[in-house]
Amino acid sequence: MNTISINYLAVIVSGILAMPIGALWYGPLFSKSWMKEVGYTEEDLKKDFNPGKTYGLAVVGHILMAFVLAYLFALTGAETMMRGFQIGISAWFGFIFLTMFINGLFERRSFKLLMINSGYQLVNIIVFTIVLILWR
Repeated sequence: MNTISINYLAVIVSGILAMPIGALWYGPLFSKSWMKEVGYTEEDLKKDFNPGKTYGLAVVGHILMAFVLAYLFALTGAETMMRGFQIGISAWFGFIFLTMFINGLFERRSFKLLMINSGYQLVNIIVFTIVLILWR
């Protein structure tokens, strides 16, 4: 029976790192494009916004994503950066990108929005992989 070894501190740090990445991604890099694609104005985003709840749940979600990625690395014996990227990018494409793509088809969302949103998660997966593989 194989022992699953996960560095929980690396998982938590990975999940937390997603927040400044998101602030940059949905701030100076893509805020105007993202708002246009979803049909929001800055005033719309301020209505009924609970930052504690929103950001708190986002951190928890990202920590859980990092945990699952660490678990996949442990299950597959991924110990090199290349193997980590193979697994991480495969998981991103197969589960994140394609789920967003399918949902976007039915929601009639643009390909540009798909690329903004899924691109953010791809960057997170890459950062998670770096942290999780280097900090074993």
